[in-house]
Formats: sequence, structure tokens, C-alpha cells
Amino acid sequence: MNAYSDAVRNALKNDPDVITIGEVASDAYALKAASTGKTRLYGYIGETQTLEVPLATGHLKLSVENGPEIDDYCDFAARANPKRGFLIVSKVLGRHLPARPDAMRSTMADLAQSLPADLPQPIVFLGMAETATALGQGVFAAYQALHPSSSSIYLQTARQTVHDAMTIARFEEGHSHATSHLVQVCDANLADIVKSARSLVIIDDESSTGNTFVSAAEGILPAMPMLERIETCCITDWSGGAYLARMPRSSQRHSILSGSMEWTAGSTMAPPKLAAGSNGSGTAPAGGMRSRSGLRRPEASSRPPVNCHPGERILVLGDGEHSYEALLIAEEIETQGGLAAVQSITRTPAILGDAMATVSQFTDAYGSGAPCFLYNILAHEPGRILVASEILDRQIDEGRKAVLELGADIPVEMILCSYQDETR
Repeated sequence: MNAYSDAVRNALKNDPDVITIGEVASDAYALKAASTGKTRLYGYIGETQTLEVPLATGHLKLSVENGPEIDDYCDFAARANPKRGFLIVSKVLGRHLPARPDAMRSTMADLAQSLPADLPQPIVFLGMAETATALGQGVFAAYQALHPSSSSIYLQTARQTVHDAMTIARFEEGHSHATSHLVQVCDANLADIVKSARSLVIIDDESSTGNTFVSAAEGILPAMPMLERIETCCITDWSGGAYLARMPRSSQRHSILSGSMEWTAGSTMAPPKLAAGSNGSGTAPAGGMRSRSGLRRPEASSRPPVNCHPGERILVLGDGEHSYEALLIAEEIETQGGLAAVQSITRTPAILGDAMATVSQFTDAYGSGAPCFLYNILAHEPGRILVASEILDRQIDEGRKAVLELGADIPVEMILCSYQDETR
């Protein structure tokens, strides 16, 4: 028998179509279900959180075996992609929804702390483009802070090519709107570290099947002949760990929240089509971030300081793969008493609705021709928007147009970021 408060009972009486699954997770969950009709079904079966989410493209059912309340970390949307119709929308990633910098850092620290302290060295951290580039570098930074004597470097996959870089790996992410990944290194000494590395840590925002982890590991393995161990990290893992048996080396998985997933594609909606150019590759600027070609330590750009008033609400936007600096800017704002949130211009194609309250169109500044988007631009209720980019294109004009179309009159400013080669 489900136990409800009087408020929940009254809400359910007003909407008898609402169903809860087993014991409700909390009064707040049941009230949310009741207030939104059949949109989402929350509950517990024993110790397992259960959630069902109808989307325009199908029906998603999630069971959480380990971790905090799912509502603290995730929202959901329909993906405009015929290969995968759902999108797990993170609340702590700083991409599709505004995320406070302390929540982002806490997530990065939790993942770093879950990694073994005795990983065989050298260690290569690999962040997945484009969604997990900030997360990946943040986990790397947190691990180095925890283990300052460890020998570790950071790489990321990319869709932008770096001039004079060696491409040490290529692989495909089958379900993605942008399937092709490059792993590039400019520094010969860093390339030697990759060759001698004994541990690989792959960081992504979410794992549905684990296939991306397998593809990344297999793709980079020829460049890492000494590799002994692989660790995978993500915020939410719905794979059940089944992919670990297919990894090319002994592997362990780490996540904030883990469970299982059932996806049933819908039959009433015509499958969406990916726009032409979605998998296009662009060109990284000469003074662009060095994380695309390897880092010995976390990077920070050369840029003007950001000033704000105490209490000022500011949204800081990353631009595609260039997203870690947006977090650093948000942290700078918060030290002055501002209220900052982080999001990013992204290639992710999503259908308006559910977690995606608004969508705005952007041009890819890197010249790939891929369509780009910004979701929920006003969700933080910003009084000012800053675009943190390594390349100047149409972002300010397009950002200004986006807020005006939504009925807001908010300044949109560019923070142009440049980077220098690391000093050894």
C-alpha cells in the first residue's frame, strides 16, 4: 500500500490517471507526478528508484540501483536523432540546462574520488567530445589535486582538427548525431607518455549501453601498447556493466548514479532526420585550447577578468568543445558574490518539450557546417550572458537574437579566450 500525505492524496483525486509505481520516492515526487498528469511516473520498488518517462519519440523506463535521487541529477528530452530517440539531460553538466559551478565541481570531485589511488602509471585521462570535455578536464584536475605525485596527462576527443597535430586514434560513436572522434597530440613528449601509459580513464557524461566506452578503448589501444587497466567514469550509467566484458583490457566502471534502462521506440511519430553536416569536422583556431592535443595539468586561458556586482545573475556559455573555461569564469563570478550558471552551445539535436523549454539556433563557429543549438537560455533568469569562446564568429549576434525572440532584453557579451603552449 502506498503511503501518501493529504496533499498528495488530494492531487491524485484531482487526476485519477496518475499512477505511482510501488512506494513513492517522496511526497514531492508524487506531487510532481500528480501535477503533470501522465508525464512521469515516480516510485520505489523495494530499494530501487523507478521512473517512467513518456517522450514524443517513445517510452523510457529507468531503475536506479545505486545513487542519489534521480531528480537531483537528471531530466529528460526527446532526441531529434533516428538512431536514438531519448536524451538524458544532466542538471550538473553545464550544457543543456544551467548548472551552478559548485554542483559541477562536486560531481567532478566525486568521480575523481571513486577512482583507485593506486592506478598503474602513467595515467591517461580521456574526455569525450563534445558533451564531456569540461567534465573530463574537471575529473582530471580533481584527481591530480588528490594525487599530486601521480604521473598523469589529459587528452580529449575532438571534432575540430588541430594544425600540426598527430592523430593517434579515430573511432566512431554509433548512436551519436556526430559520430566521428579524433584523438590528437602535438607534443612528442606527450606522445611518448601515451605510448608508455599503463592506465586509461575514459570520461563521458552518460552511458546507456557502454558501446561508446568500448569504441573509445578499442580506438586508442594501438597508441597505448603498455596499457594494463581501463577505468570508465560517467555521471549516470544505465548499462548494468554488461559492456565491461567487451573492453580490450581489464576494466572497472564508476558513476554517481547507476541502474538499468528500457527504451521502447514510439510508432506514432515519423523518425526525425539528422540535418546535413551534423557530423562535419571544423578547424581549431591557432590560439585555441590545448586540451585537444594534450595537457600535463588543467588549463586556463588568457582573457580579460570578469567583473560583476554581488547578487548579479550571469549565465556563462561555453562554445561546443570549449566548455571548461566557462566553468572557470563562473567560479570567478561567484567569488565576487555573483550568481553564475554554466551552459553551452551544442550540436545536440533535441525536440522542443520536456527538459527543453526553449531552443535557439546557432552557427558552428569552427566552420564545420554542423547545426548548433542552445537550449533553455533563460532558465537561470540571467541579467547578463557571457559567451566564453576561443574563436570569434556570430555568437553575440545570434545570442542577442535568441533572447529577443524569447521576449527578453539581456546584454550578451563575448569573452574571447586564447591559450599558450604549456611550459614543462
